[in-house]
Amino acid sequence: MGLVQSLTYRAAKRWIAGKDMDAALERAKEANEKGLGTILNYLGEDVSDPAVAESQFEEYVRLQRALIGKGVDGCVSVKLTQFGLGVVEDAHVVDKVALLAEEAGRAGRMVWIDMEGSAVTTRTLAVYGRVFESRKNVGVALQAYLRRSEDDLRALLAMGAKVRLVKGAYREPPDLVFRSRDEVTKNYLKLMRMLFEAGSGFAVATHDSRPIREAVSLSRSIPGARFEFEMLRGIRDDLKLKLAEEGHRVVDYMPYGEEWYPYSVRRIKEHPSNILLLLRSL
Repeated sequence: MGLVQSLTYRAAKRWIAGKDMDAALERAKEANEKGLGTILNYLGEDVSDPAVAESQFEEYVRLQRALIGKGVDGCVSVKLTQFGLGVVEDAHVVDKVALLAEEAGRAGRMVWIDMEGSAVTTRTLAVYGRVFESRKNVGVALQAYLRRSEDDLRALLAMGAKVRLVKGAYREPPDLVFRSRDEVTKNYLKLMRMLFEAGSGFAVATHDSRPIREAVSLSRSIPGARFEFEMLRGIRDDLKLKLAEEGHRVVDYMPYGEEWYPYSVRRIKEHPSNILLLLRSL
């Protein structure tokens, strides 16, 4: 590891659960001890080699079995391009996710599908829909910054889908996304209210105080709504504990793996406080 990466990793340990599965499982246990659930993600995306896609799938199989075997309160979240979406037949990707979901279901666990760039949004939702037909313990992320997401959410709610609502973090063409932070937040609040009204099991995945306050308020006025808060490891930890103490289900999203560096660069760019954290490490 070069000097820059070595120093960056000192800061990145705040939001990375480790470079390997064993380290990630230890961080997951620590989160459980604080009253938090966990979602583990093996870092990687845009796989172009079918052999690599197979090895990524095998890592998730081992990870899921380790979570279940060790009694960790947690589940896995996958990116479909890790399984070769766009490289192998979509039916092959469907089969891989369905296998994970079948095993997870026997242990009462979820499998989440992360949302990636807009180039694969339609195919990701199509794969999700095919898996969800037979495996109801599968959820999918939806990005509030995409203009299309309201229509996508209506279709997902009509089928009873499980949705994780996020804001979105990829660079996208301006005609596809809401441009300002205020517009994204307004759309997030609109979609979140739709989820609360449907109440079919969903996740409010944001670190933004405004939608979190609104979610708490809606949970009081719609007590039957089943939802959880999901936040990235190392971000707003005090708020996570406060929400958990108030009786809300709170889940730490924990990425791990050798691909930690590009992920960390995104985190540093997105949050000014992370730049300060990096500078202190330097």
